[in-house]
Amino acid sequence: MKTKSITIEISGKCNAKCPYCAQFRLKQDNHFGEIMSPILFEQILDHLFKIGIINKNDPPTISLFNWGDPFLNPKINDILQILKNKKLTAVISSNFIVVPNIDKKLLSVIDRVTFSLSGFSQASYGRIHGGSLNKVFNNFDNFYESIRKYSPKTKIVISWHRYLFNENEFWDAYKKFNLPGISIDPIIAYLNDGVKIRDFLKGELSEDYIKKAEKDVFLDFIKKSMVSNKKKSKNYYCPQWDSIVIDESGQLLLCCCVTRYDSDSVLGNILDMSSEEILNRNLDNSLCNECISLGIARFVQNPDTSIPSGGGLYSLKWKFYLKFRKTIGPILVKSPYGRKIISIINNL
Repeated sequence: MKTKSITIEISGKCNAKCPYCAQFRLKQDNHFGEIMSPILFEQILDHLFKIGIINKNDPPTISLFNWGDPFLNPKINDILQILKNKKLTAVISSNFIVVPNIDKKLLSVIDRVTFSLSGFSQASYGRIHGGSLNKVFNNFDNFYESIRKYSPKTKIVISWHRYLFNENEFWDAYKKFNLPGISIDPIIAYLNDGVKIRDFLKGELSEDYIKKAEKDVFLDFIKKSMVSNKKKSKNYYCPQWDSIVIDESGQLLLCCCVTRYDSDSVLGNILDMSSEEILNRNLDNSLCNECISLGIARFVQNPDTSIPSGGGLYSLKWKFYLKFRKTIGPILVKSPYGRKIISIINNL
């Protein structure tokens, strides 16, 4: 079995205040995460190469985040240099509340950057992420200018978290980020916490939690979607089975949806494990079985791709790509006229 993705959490810390993220629950329990050292990071990569998890002829991209923000690791340049030395590339996700000074020679190591955003006004952004939205935008704009100059092939994704209160802000955000090399991905926000989402579906969340969430999150949509996904989950093959997730202390986790502090989620120190132990970790696992049977796995791996109403020409452009890019796109790019059509749509 080929490992399609590898996550190595280089920072278990996060400076956002998102109330529906597992980080929020962990901080309430006084778990604030740690920072991975470059030494341990390199040891993990060397071990994965040695046991054949990473194939040097067809290496996977290394995601440097799970629950934490990789920009909070003060040694991120050292980590990117290690990846460069080993001819590997990185995926990064950040809230851009803080952005380190990344060596311009290392920016090309970053294959993709995701910018998590919960609003286009201070009121909306502060309600979820916290912090100053103006500062966040300034940090992103400076980073974008630098990475377009020194690594123009790096892909940037704006992960727009859809909440009940920010639907009317989406198209303003779209217009701001309608720039070369950037795509915007609106995803209906859910309870991004394996423990909380299971409790929600089993009717075990507290009344106070539900009352707060009902004001922010599309709970009815989530519940209905889970019912649909549950019906389709028999014999479901979870893509997470082809992924490897390692926390900031070097522990192998069951998948990306659990944390190092959740029961039955830590499987052992990755440096002590064989390829067979790593690849077979999900066989008949009770937590995996529950996640699949409740419809959670399929729900998370098949996010809703609808967009907020409005948008005018921007909305038409979006719908064109969603419906036709897989069928018409490959045909259009074969002719000068077709490429011109695509160029016009790209520049709407």
